[in-house]
Amino acid sequence: MDALEVDSIKALADKGYYNADDLKTCEKEGIETYVSKQTFSNATGEREFYSDRFTYNKEKNVYICPAGQELSCTRKKAIDKVAKRLNYKNSKACSECKYKDLCTKGKTGRMITRPINQDFLDTVDQRTSRNKELYKTRQMIVEHPFGTVKRGWGISYFLTRGLASVKTEVSLAFLAYNMKRVINILGIKEIIKRLKGDLYSFNLFRLHINNYWHKGRVVEAVV
Repeated sequence: MDALEVDSIKALADKGYYNADDLKTCEKEGIETYVSKQTFSNATGEREFYSDRFTYNKEKNVYICPAGQELSCTRKKAIDKVAKRLNYKNSKACSECKYKDLCTKGKTGRMITRPINQDFLDTVDQRTSRNKELYKTRQMIVEHPFGTVKRGWGISYFLTRGLASVKTEVSLAFLAYNMKRVINILGIKEIIKRLKGDLYSFNLFRLHINNYWHKGRVVEAVV
């Protein structure tokens, strides 16, 4: 079968995929990414002092805190090769700030970290913000199956071990999900009617079901 040719690919993902290196790789492959921005709370839990309430000034390379103070970069290199982040602090201003107890529990004041690839992430953030309806569509399509299977059915962890077995377990769960969805939409009688109308599809469906079980044990998963 020939590969599907498309002019462009749009990939939408949740906050767990908010990783600059991975998103850059997608961009290099011509994949346009839409990922919800991660928001980090502070130690006190006060929403007005979450990290997204600190504004970055690119010209001065400082962060402006909710109280109007500037937090400067403490070092010119990344924290380490893994984190790839820069630190911004202003211990003197924090020590004199009346909002300190609401902002941080740190003795030396509040510290904001900035990924060295934040400029690129800002581009992804702006693109996602401009296409909120597209992102909402993704949430309606994708979140429902996982919410039902994980929360509604209680399948919050795997019972098997090993990649092949886990794939089988996942495939069974979503086969059941898809079957229930079709039953809810069409009804059992309509499903059987349509399958019998196409004898090949009906026999293939039966074959797939039979392949899931052999001597009481799962041996194959068909997605």
